[in-house]
Amino acid sequence: MKKMKFGALALSLALVFTACSEDDTVDESTTGALKITARANYDHVLNKTGELVQLEKFLVNFKEIELERSEKSDDVLDGFFGSDDDVELKGPFEIDLLSGNSIPLASVKIPNGVYEEIEFEFDKSENKNSELFGKSMKLTGQINGTPFEFWHDFDEEIEIDYEDSNKNLVIDNTINEVVINFDLNSVLGMIDLSSATDANDDGLISISPNDEDGNNDLAELLKEAIKAQIDLMEDND
Repeated sequence: MKKMKFGALALSLALVFTACSEDDTVDESTTGALKITARANYDHVLNKTGELVQLEKFLVNFKEIELERSEKSDDVLDGFFGSDDDVELKGPFEIDLLSGNSIPLASVKIPNGVYEEIEFEFDKSENKNSELFGKSMKLTGQINGTPFEFWHDFDEEIEIDYEDSNKNLVIDNTINEVVINFDLNSVLGMIDLSSATDANDDGLISISPNDEDGNNDLAELLKEAIKAQIDLMEDND
């Protein structure tokens, strides 16, 4: 599968467009603009067992973001680009999803066409100055007043689509905005965080693949629940 690679820096809104064609030129009349943001749904809700869970930070690191073109693109394009051309945005994209309503990831010009899904890859941060260094995801807060920290270092590609299976992202010389949405309210409704323990009595409930508090299995469940509650949405803000 041929991929069209685009340079993109985390939190950058500069328009960047590079085409992998023989002459490395693209007709501007066959492209549209796309803004990609990310956010987390969180309303300070009670966990399903009734304990109060307060979230403070939710750090994630995306290695790259890829838009997969549909065969329907052939009906939209003028023939210059084919349905085997994907769009790849190179990261890393390291953000705190609880720092604002919608966090900008990139704004780019991409070829006209139909894009049926977005794929992004979680990976460990390589920034030694980052709180997320060596981790791909970190969630902090309190459980009934006791501080907790969940982190994971998994490396995995995630494919997401609109909730409406008949809906696709259509670029046709237009400006479009999409949101990668993490539904943390649903995650807290799925996972019983009251089972987390502070086995070493250091005052911090640690939930990770190799913590000393005995919460390793819970870390795996929490990671899978977060992955299951990621959707692609239109930005209606």
